[in-house]
Amino acid sequence: MRLSNLSQCLSICSLATIVGLSAFSAGCSDDDKAAASGGSGGATGGAGGAGGAGGAAGACSGADTTGCTQVVEPGSNDTEALQSALIEVKRGGTVCLCAGSYSVTKEVSLNVAGVTVKGLGATPEETILDFKDQTEGDDGFTVTSDGFTVENLWVKNSPGNGIVVTGAEDVTFRKLKVSWDAGSVTKNGAYAVYPVKSKRVIIEDSEIIGASDAGVYVGQCEQAIVRRNKVHGNVAGIEIENTTDAEVYENEAYDNTSGILVFVLPNLEKKDGMRALVRNNMIKANNRANFAEDKTVVSYVPAGTGMLILGSDQTEVRDNTIEDNNSVAVLVVSLQTFSILIGGTPDPATDPDPEGTYIYQNTLKNNGTDPQGLVGSFNIKPFEEIAWDGFEGAGTGEKLCLGAKPHPTFRNLQAPLGGIADDKLHTTDSTPHECTLTPLSAVSF
Repeated sequence: MRLSNLSQCLSICSLATIVGLSAFSAGCSDDDKAAASGGSGGATGGAGGAGGAGGAAGACSGADTTGCTQVVEPGSNDTEALQSALIEVKRGGTVCLCAGSYSVTKEVSLNVAGVTVKGLGATPEETILDFKDQTEGDDGFTVTSDGFTVENLWVKNSPGNGIVVTGAEDVTFRKLKVSWDAGSVTKNGAYAVYPVKSKRVIIEDSEIIGASDAGVYVGQCEQAIVRRNKVHGNVAGIEIENTTDAEVYENEAYDNTSGILVFVLPNLEKKDGMRALVRNNMIKANNRANFAEDKTVVSYVPAGTGMLILGSDQTEVRDNTIEDNNSVAVLVVSLQTFSILIGGTPDPATDPDPEGTYIYQNTLKNNGTDPQGLVGSFNIKPFEEIAWDGFEGAGTGEKLCLGAKPHPTFRNLQAPLGGIADDKLHTTDSTPHECTLTPLSAVSF
């Protein structure tokens, strides 16, 4: 999450020596992020300079346009053609993009409910929205309407975030590819797929490469499903932040700085995050050097972190394969750890402790071989597979549970007793965590 208002942020400058997080965002500067007009073609989609936004018949040679209420094809002014279609489409309509490459030079937007935007190519790679020449607007494609679906497109080179949906219900991102031609570099957009303050969100069957913050970001949402995606070459592969009832499953997160993050951050409108079920994922070799923009939260996440849980309640991690992550397989941390290090007063409305964390039945191997950040500061190799800072929950009182023995290797950092500064206070006894919690239900809607 980007830091747009430093006076509202809880800055943690010394966290490079603990967990790698240097600052907390007070809010999402990209959260609350024109209509161009002209160029409506006729019933055949128009052959004019706007690229042919308009009718549904005959605009795409050989393509099935059944169900398309607006058809757009590449032309001399792709931005105008696309934005015109997004303005003219009626509630419940479908905007179809013919296969080809579209050069988009301005942020485009949609505020009509029930709209589907889809590419007509056989694969996402055949219908490209390329923002490399964008000169106006902060993001690529912004949506503020309910019932939005976007599918079968390749979104490339957005200077800001890729597809942003704010304050909407019933949102689906399906069969997308989002990437940047430059590779994994800081100048890339922060978030590729970015629903925020939304309800009933599905992100599925997509590939995301090169986001300078998080490839998939779900922020301040309720009921979200993230499934069957491939996320690689990002700083964070998937981030669930201040969100209630999320299910993250059957994803492949590899070659990121960190595979999956489940966070609660202070000073946001939504004060909590709970009930994230993270299951049946492959979280492998997330050892990429961190390329996030300086002073963002993720810029200090240490390379080699399989999964990081920060402040979130009732997080269940089961049936995942977590391997070859150089720092740690799973790290569980309280916001109180940061207060110990830097002083100051945290957001009193935000519960700081990750209560009710349940980690069990995972396949963990070859993690912690070259630890960085917090785990690296202790000069322990290999580092244990599961690490916890030691803060017991003050809310529900539900503690960290690891299920029945045998457990993965485990380390309690004993932060409340001073263990961040003195590793002699640590314990590797997992017996107090030989317990079970009620499994979370699958998210459905």
